[in-house]
Amino acid sequence: MKLTKALVITSLCLLPILSSSVQAAPTQSVQDRFDTLGLGVALGGFDPVAYFPEGGGKAAKGFVKRDYKHDGVTYRFASDANRDRFKANPEKYTPAYNGWCAWAMAELNAKVDVEPTAYEIYNGKLYVFYDHADLNTHALWLKNPKEMISRADANWTMLAK
Repeated sequence: MKLTKALVITSLCLLPILSSSVQAAPTQSVQDRFDTLGLGVALGGFDPVAYFPEGGGKAAKGFVKRDYKHDGVTYRFASDANRDRFKANPEKYTPAYNGWCAWAMAELNAKVDVEPTAYEIYNGKLYVFYDHADLNTHALWLKNPKEMISRADANWTMLAK
């Protein structure tokens, strides 16, 4: 089990090195700016409003028939009401770091895919996390969320260019 955890952490640490040529590009594609899990859809199709109390308070899959495109990325919604909430205030519901893992953004300065059911609403913002049996990044992030956000915000400023 320790070998697997070490392998996962080593793999995550190599991501910034291996992807540096993509990050250096003058203009980034939607796939580079947002974590769309290769689907072209934010949060793997999960409804960004559903995570918040007004949207149900838990991760929920959205539907293709209720999609909405914002800032070049497609979001899906579990209800028309949630889609309307998002349209009225997309900045509130767009996940931090455009859906990349909040822990990896802070610790590794890297864009790492997430498991959309691993999340935290903290100070009114949605943070999502990579999740693996041997590496619970959500739990690691929760040890000091203020410090994690501070570091991730600084890293994101550079990676989001």
